[in-house]
Amino acid sequence: MSIKERLTSLNLIFGEFSFITYPAIIMGFISFSKKQQKLSKIEEEKKTMELKVLKNQLNPHFLFNTLNNLYALTLKKDDKAPEMISKLSEILDFVLYRCNDHFVSIEKEINLLQNYISLEKLRYDENRLEISFLHNVDNTTKITPLILLTLIENAFKHSVVNETKKAQIKINLQNQNNQILFTVENTKPQNELTKPMNSYGIGIKNIRKQLELLYPEKHLLLIEEDEQRFNVKLTLTV
Repeated sequence: MSIKERLTSLNLIFGEFSFITYPAIIMGFISFSKKQQKLSKIEEEKKTMELKVLKNQLNPHFLFNTLNNLYALTLKKDDKAPEMISKLSEILDFVLYRCNDHFVSIEKEINLLQNYISLEKLRYDENRLEISFLHNVDNTTKITPLILLTLIENAFKHSVVNETKKAQIKINLQNQNNQILFTVENTKPQNELTKPMNSYGIGIKNIRKQLELLYPEKHLLLIEEDEQRFNVKLTLTV
């Protein structure tokens, strides 16, 4: 081809333009993809670190309350103390070594809840506490650990501890249609000026934050109260 033909040939111009631009486009896409992967990794590391901080705050909160229970029994030299130590060791094993993952089987979480409830039953006799725990779930379902435990802790803390009469706690856990449904209802002490549930402190705040991180737009936490009762409802889409 002559110089004139080369300068006026659209096919040749397009071919040479493509030869220059296509690699640039590909390299630009690869660079963009790498940047997105790096940002995703940074975000995931940030999320993991934040969850670790939240759990480090939550675990001592739980342990402190449980050790107080054991301390009360040992002061009285109660025969229930050895059984409480056994239950506590199982809980510690789970809290310290078996809940490092973001999610665990719901069966493990149920075992944890049952051990905790057993500890509280050892602390209070039948005249002080009436409690029921009903659960009907698929054991293969996964759930973030300690979320449910904290809600049950609050139910005990704000019902039995300050109640001079008989407190009631009703716990229900089930899953259906890819959802976990959890409710905790407890009576409110009638012998003192009770505070709204929003004042529960670090436990509820941590739960809300963990739900935002692990179940974004897949959770609903409702906390209601009247003159007689507190009622907590948690729905998780899994």
